[in-house]
Amino acid sequence: MLKDYPKEVLLKDGTGVTLRPLQEGDEHLLTKMFNRFSEIDKWFLDPEEVEPELILNRVKSMDSERFISIVAVLEGQIIAHATLSRKQYGAESHVGTIRISVDPSFREKRLGTWMLLDLINLAMAMDLETLVMQLIEDKDSSVIRGVKKLDFTEEAVLKDYVKDRKGNLHNLVIMVKRLHHGWDDF
Repeated sequence: MLKDYPKEVLLKDGTGVTLRPLQEGDEHLLTKMFNRFSEIDKWFLDPEEVEPELILNRVKSMDSERFISIVAVLEGQIIAHATLSRKQYGAESHVGTIRISVDPSFREKRLGTWMLLDLINLAMAMDLETLVMQLIEDKDSSVIRGVKKLDFTEEAVLKDYVKDRKGNLHNLVIMVKRLHHGWDDF
């Protein structure tokens, strides 16, 4: 499934970036990337995405059957991280959850879009039927607009569901994409 990596993609500004699976030894580079995020950005991420010990644990215990993690690398630095996770069995085993984090200086350059497209293809190869993204309505408005162009639909808005560092409430938007497996080649 990850045999097509590494691969090169071009950002809007013409910068070439390498996409590849996260691998052992990337913990320090991933920690460095998250250290470039603002405290506001970090607040809305899961601790396992930003805490160095938890990053190390995640990298060492990766199970490719239920968790795929790819990174974007430029000049030896990780500048984005994307994950696709799924439950191994049960009522939600057909559902994949996507998370994408992009270095602030590389946002709005189509990097997140490239990574999302790759995760959609990987999800199809895993025979997943549904993809889910959870986004903060006012903070992730450009991401919400972008994923709608890739056929994600707004399935729910949980009003005043998450709090920022100052205790202000924000809406959580659940975006869903149904995958089609009956494509014809052309």
